[in-house]
Amino acid sequence: MAGNGTFTTLRRVLGISLLVAGLGVLIQYLVGVPGFPKIPPGPIILGVAGILVLALPRYRWVIVVGLIAALFVTVGGLIEGSVWGRLGEPGRFDVWIGVFLQWAGQAVALVSAVMALTRDHRKAPVSR
Repeated sequence: MAGNGTFTTLRRVLGISLLVAGLGVLIQYLVGVPGFPKIPPGPIILGVAGILVLALPRYRWVIVVGLIAALFVTVGGLIEGSVWGRLGEPGRFDVWIGVFLQWAGQAVALVSAVMALTRDHRKAPVSR
């Protein structure tokens, strides 16, 4: 039973961290960071994934959805590349806090999703 409690905690951490990352992207959009589309997909992708993870606790596949959402936005952000300049300039606190929340949330989401999937895989019954 202790393993199940850890799995539930990891699922909650994943869902909340996805929502935090989405909030970080939304903050950047609202404070006017250049380069965002009229409707930024990041908050939508991360927010929907976070809500699914928290709202559908009986389904294992939502953890994979959370992992894919976090990976998608993380890889996209790294390819785009402007995150390093925004993180390195804390003088614009509004932009900096948005970037910090986004990337901290994504990092926690990635780690917690992998941990939850690993723990879930170990608990899965072996078919013979």
